[in-house]
Amino acid sequence: MVKTANMISGRIYEKVSNWRDYLYLREQNRMLLDENMKLQNMFPEAFHLADNSGVFFNEQTNDKQRRYAYLPAKVIDNSVNKQYNLIMLDRGKYDGIEEDMAVIGPDGIVGIVNGVSEHFARVLPVINRKFRVSAKFKKNNYFGSLSWNGRSYRHATLNEIPLHVSVSKGDSIVVSGFSGSFPEGIPVGIVDKVLQKDGSFYIIEVLLATDFRKLFYVTVVDDQMKKEKQYLENQTSDVP
Repeated sequence: MVKTANMISGRIYEKVSNWRDYLYLREQNRMLLDENMKLQNMFPEAFHLADNSGVFFNEQTNDKQRRYAYLPAKVIDNSVNKQYNLIMLDRGKYDGIEEDMAVIGPDGIVGIVNGVSEHFARVLPVINRKFRVSAKFKKNNYFGSLSWNGRSYRHATLNEIPLHVSVSKGDSIVVSGFSGSFPEGIPVGIVDKVLQKDGSFYIIEVLLATDFRKLFYVTVVDDQMKKEKQYLENQTSDVP
């Protein structure tokens, strides 16, 4: 009887110990993510290049002017087998998250925030039929439109690349920087298959850098100059 009781107690202790280890590792992962965000926020790419001298500064205050701020978040819900997949994050308005902010993962592009509550955010991922982003070849800067055809969650399609462009399997595809929310150069994936369309343009199947089945922690990117840029774009659109 005593031996049985000891065995039961031992199993309970083991489960409690494993649970504590899990909670500890989860907290460590969160701490590492926060620390990584602090480092990213210090990179030169996060600041505005005010001239060609390589110095990042605010002309009015003679101080550094931040262009991008990076906010950590955890994926709490995710789908990969629907036509209109969505991702939910554990951060919201209270944490500084707003609609239209870019979301990236450890390996590359994830999506765009398209809904926010006080404590949660909804993300429209690359693997959603409504998603579009301007992407380019890293080797030569030729750009086109990247979208998802609703088939494999590991692949997307790059269109509008002329046939005279040199394209090879394995070429790196990155964000062009023309799609507002995303910083230029974020990895998208690599060329996996090359087809043709209407004799003038390629249809390029891209193996996505992000494996959405393994996505647990992400980074939300706040472009702090986006409103200024949009204001100027709206003025330009009024010009006849």
